[in-house]
Amino acid sequence: MPIIDGLAPDAPVETNARGGKQSVSPYGFHLLPARALFEAARVVKYGADKYDETLDDRNYLKLPVEQHINRAIAHAYAFLAGDDSDGHLSHFVVRALMALEVFLNGS
Repeated sequence: MPIIDGLAPDAPVETNARGGKQSVSPYGFHLLPARALFEAARVVKYGADKYDETLDDRNYLKLPVEQHINRAIAHAYAFLAGDDSDGHLSHFVVRALMALEVFLNGS
């Protein structure tokens, strides 16, 4: 059973106006804001380096959703208060993504 919906070998096929065929994708990765994703990736690397995280040992998965949300909210309010010392908006986004990942994993 595939882990990611919509990427199975039996996905429906679509044909474009030029006759090109490919599997139908339920995703719009091309619509995500590229610069914001680069910034989030920079923050994640900083955190991974700080906490000795690896692909096989992801520290953020060991924390509950509520702790990620608490830190995300703290970063959001620090940003709203005008604190520009820590890239709070970027950290807010990353913590929200981590909370979502932990939630989707059922942890």
